[in-house]
Amino acid sequence: MKKSIWLPILLFCAGAGVYIYSGIEYNAWVENITLMIVDVVIVVLLHFALKKKEAYEDERNGKTK
Repeated sequence: MKKSIWLPILLFCAGAGVYIYSGIEYNAWVENITLMIVDVVIVVLLHFALKKKEAYEDERNGKTK
């Protein structure tokens, strides 16, 4: 599996784990909703950056799709 797929998923799961762990209290997710949105944005941007990096590396090495 490519790094642009598994690394953002791993980061998202780690971030979600932190929010779930601190969300043991009732409605704690409401307090963390902005942090979860920021986590999703970072994960999406990381995915696109890694995908673009892999495309540049493939182009530099002469691989085409």
